[in-house]
Amino acid sequence: MGGKGIGNKSVLITGVSKGIGRALAIELANRGHTIIGCSRAQDKLDSLQSLLLPNNHNHLFLNVDVSSNDSVQQMARTVMEMKGGPPDVIVNSAGTINKNNKMWEVPSQEFDLVMDTNL
Repeated sequence: MGGKGIGNKSVLITGVSKGIGRALAIELANRGHTIIGCSRAQDKLDSLQSLLLPNNHNHLFLNVDVSSNDSVQQMARTVMEMKGGPPDVIVNSAGTINKNNKMWEVPSQEFDLVMDTNL
């Protein structure tokens, strides 16, 4: 993305509060791209926003539960309103795993959460 002729892109990253999502946000922000990040962890969003603030004041960080359709729809409306259109790139980095159960022992509610978050 930081290559010749690419310019500043807006990049929506789910699961931006830690791991690959956070690392990607930092790298892309350092390359001049605008980050639209979402996560359930508001304190980690605040921390990342403070870290990236010197790079670009146009980043947007939202508290979103991607396993909730209503939450994702609200995020989409907010992004469209605040950024004037859809992001140029979307990276789905949000993910969760079951709590060390064997596949056939995972309670259905937990299985649904894993599927709703990861897909």
